[in-house]
Amino acid sequence: MSARDRAVARLAERAALGRAVVGVVLGSLVIHAIALACYHKNPFRTTLIGDAQSYVSWSERIERNGLSAEPVFHQAPLFPVMLAAIGSVTGVASRPLVFALSLVVLNTLALVLLILVGWVWFGSIGAGLGAALLGLLHGPFVFYGLKLLPGPLALVGQGATLVLLGLARSRGTAGLAVATGGICGLACLARPEFLLFVPVAGAAIVTAGGGWRPAGRRLVAFALGLAFGIFPATVHNLRHGDRVLIASSAGENLFIGNQPAQTGGHAALDPRAGDLLSQRALAEILAEADRQRQLLPSEVSAYWTQRTVRAIAANPGAWASRVVLKLGRVLHPGDPTDLYSFAAERARYLWVLWLLPATPWTILFLAAIGLVLARAPGRDDSVWPLAWCPVVLLVALLVFFVDTRLRLPWLYSLLPFAGLALDTAWTRWRAREHRRRVLTLAGVALIATMAGAWRTEATPRDWVRLASVLSQQGRLDEALTVLAPLLDVAAPDPFALDSAGWVLQKKGDLAAARQRYESALELGLPASREPQTRSRLAAVLEAGGDIDGAAREHLRAAANPAGGAGAHYERARFLLRRGEIDGARRAFESAAQIEPEWDEPRRALDALARRER
Repeated sequence: MSARDRAVARLAERAALGRAVVGVVLGSLVIHAIALACYHKNPFRTTLIGDAQSYVSWSERIERNGLSAEPVFHQAPLFPVMLAAIGSVTGVASRPLVFALSLVVLNTLALVLLILVGWVWFGSIGAGLGAALLGLLHGPFVFYGLKLLPGPLALVGQGATLVLLGLARSRGTAGLAVATGGICGLACLARPEFLLFVPVAGAAIVTAGGGWRPAGRRLVAFALGLAFGIFPATVHNLRHGDRVLIASSAGENLFIGNQPAQTGGHAALDPRAGDLLSQRALAEILAEADRQRQLLPSEVSAYWTQRTVRAIAANPGAWASRVVLKLGRVLHPGDPTDLYSFAAERARYLWVLWLLPATPWTILFLAAIGLVLARAPGRDDSVWPLAWCPVVLLVALLVFFVDTRLRLPWLYSLLPFAGLALDTAWTRWRAREHRRRVLTLAGVALIATMAGAWRTEATPRDWVRLASVLSQQGRLDEALTVLAPLLDVAAPDPFALDSAGWVLQKKGDLAAARQRYESALELGLPASREPQTRSRLAAVLEAGGDIDGAAREHLRAAANPAGGAGAHYERARFLLRRGEIDGARRAFESAAQIEPEWDEPRRALDALARRER
């Protein structure tokens, strides 16, 4: 081929690449725009729960006090820093919309990076385009792009690292090695588990060819770039008195994912733990109470790591069973979630997700074929670093815990191989080669898609959580509508009964609320939930004039250790209303002792002291 022909071919290839990028960007923006329009009536749009609320609170603190005022990082800091930067240049009223649009941009960029991954590693724009389209058709990818969570940012870091790593291997320059290390470091600041991929990336840089000296220079350059990306967090932590590379939560997360009787998903470190901030506080309190001294964040993490190791050593068979359960959640064809419910929100608010049918099984089936094709005779075997990425991310899931959003980076790493399978099938179909095999592949992929969609069902706990958020917003009738299918059946769900009691209590229907609470307690609630239900039942009984019944329920709630400070505080308020000042004081003191950082019991005690003077 002449130089002119090569130049024309390069221009044609770049034009095709540009068309692919523009098409994916437009498709992504259209899908996300429809999803955002559907999201308008979704209660989770304005009521943040769990990690999302923690990240927003953290970003507001950074915006208000500056990053230097932050203590040693407990979680990966890049996402809240990004939110704080966005918040500092936008008004309060427009901030939620700007946050949402920022995540849409990140999601779209992650898809574009898949096109580049296919082009760089396989020399195929079609493989990259197939990966991007398949990713866009995977509903959870769009769904979690609507939540204020670091997933889209982590995927961008992961995709950019893979693109630069492929370029660094093909061109062998130190400059690309530095860039690869820097982006890889930033990706770790978004998702610390990506540190597990660093040795693979380093080995890929070294084995790019050219002899030992160029390989050594590239490795040094990669290490310098990596240090440049990660060390701002490390230096920050050192300045605040602790040797923590990025974040100190690894030990706690290890314990969370490997507790006895754990099912493979997230299980609270302690029944009182809620969001990330409360988890951090409780992890420190429990560790320091056991060690009987003040601990640095790294020592708290080491404490929970040691507890995990001891538990595994004491019963390795049980731990192996938990790993199998985690693998089952990884391979689940539907939605193994534990916070937001893809299925519940799709059913009531996000109808556009029905247009995105690709499931994990679709991606897994196609990726398995793509992995075989990538290793076929005659193909360059230099794609092994790309193949190791899903292996490393799978190990991270099995070591810690699994839910839908944490599984997304693993599925993202499989998409280039799934795209290769789609591109190969399309090429052979157009060339009239092996059409029977292509039809078989399409049929099996369709079956995998349908099986996954069938298994994506909302659980009773998902509906209860949704009803709880609706009740917080005063949408009480809608909350009862959500709960209705779980109530008047042969085996009603106790959590749904409890939640319905709370909604009815807020509506002022005390008789119905009492009936729901009593039914929930009779069927049996977990020890962590029962005290709250008894405190609410006591309030209903008191409002209905049954003072003795209310006193008994308050006493039962406070007697349960899982009730915590809240049960003692509610009992104290009840006793205060009954004029039993001494009993109220003792209950307030118990609440303050159990949760010293909670201000309300202290304020109540101060008010009692002022009244007596």
